[in-house]
Amino acid sequence: MKHEAPKCIVVLTVICLVVAALLAGVNHITAPIIEKSAVSGAQASLYAVLPNAAGFEEETLEGEVPGTVTGVFRDTGGSGYAVTLSAVSSYSATPMTFTLGVGTDGKITGVEMTNYAESKDFGDYPDTYIGQDSALGGVDVHAGVTYSSKAFRGAVEDAFAVLVELGGVAQGNKTDEQIIEELKGELLPGALNQAGAPKLKEMTLPDPSVQQALQAENDVGYFYVIEENGETLIVVVSTTGGAVCVDLEKIDVTEQHAALVQRAMEWSNTDAVHEKNKTTAARALPEGAQLTPVSASGQFGAVSSIFAVSGGENAAYVMVCSPYGYRTPMKLIFVLDSTGAISGLRVSGELIQDSDYYSNYTLDESAYIAGIIGLTRETADQDVTLISGATMTAGGVWTAIQDVFAAFDNLTAE
Repeated sequence: MKHEAPKCIVVLTVICLVVAALLAGVNHITAPIIEKSAVSGAQASLYAVLPNAAGFEEETLEGEVPGTVTGVFRDTGGSGYAVTLSAVSSYSATPMTFTLGVGTDGKITGVEMTNYAESKDFGDYPDTYIGQDSALGGVDVHAGVTYSSKAFRGAVEDAFAVLVELGGVAQGNKTDEQIIEELKGELLPGALNQAGAPKLKEMTLPDPSVQQALQAENDVGYFYVIEENGETLIVVVSTTGGAVCVDLEKIDVTEQHAALVQRAMEWSNTDAVHEKNKTTAARALPEGAQLTPVSASGQFGAVSSIFAVSGGENAAYVMVCSPYGYRTPMKLIFVLDSTGAISGLRVSGELIQDSDYYSNYTLDESAYIAGIIGLTRETADQDVTLISGATMTAGGVWTAIQDVFAAFDNLTAE
């Protein structure tokens, strides 16, 4: 028995050494696989949009980068890029996050949603982007999820802007129709609703050179597409006296086409808008105050009429604003004193519009308005306009305040 013990120890030692050697061998074989699997898990969405990628290296982004772009990853095999994105819409409980794959040909290879907490189902909307280049000619916002799809599209546009800046992909070519659609919001921002869509209605004009004549539904201006000597030109006229002409390269050619701009101003029935607004504006002032329409040539926002005031205590101007709330334009009448401070505010109609997302909502409107009285450009803060449960209404009020101050600056600069 004394001789058996050393033998057992030797056998056990040999077994341990063999097992250790086997484990070391297995670890040598499996460690790279485990490591690759862990990396793949962390980068699963990247491989989902570029499935044939050899691997990914994160790009260093310099300069001003859109807040929606959280990362850009280059396939080391050269097939393209994966861009991680985060966007917020009016119905987001948390940010909408997704990964976009873009090939070296500049076309979208895939979309992988990594978080979607919107209140309405997106369906297959993200898949409609596959195959598109930066022009995004085949997709638009989606009915039923307008705000979510707008935020999604904006993030995709930001991703392309970053990739083009990096030199990774080429800029896609936009059609004339796309450029004209973009110009509606860029040149007449006051006509945009809360989803960022221009709300315009068609007009009929006898001039055969006019390809398109549109009036803002909230009466802030007019948008014309005109053929002049074989060239397509865009002329925008605001109801507050602004006028601009651009070509399809988005170059300002107002001075070169002064006669055309003058014709467009004559087509625009701004007098009727001011006459309608004058009655509304007068209600914000003491009886007997006199209102005279004035122009602010650089103003294309939500201000539809500006009146100089005489005989109104502490009132130099009254401005009628028609920003969009939840569904339709609001009507806000601001009174400004000679320094540009808000000395009065009246709401025509309902401030809080009906919504599918809240009911029986009450707001102390007098207290809310009192918080806005006295604001100047320097003291204005968006927090003052916040209304819990009515985000879009609050957004409309803030837009109006910014546009009112911009109009006042324009008036005093002329």
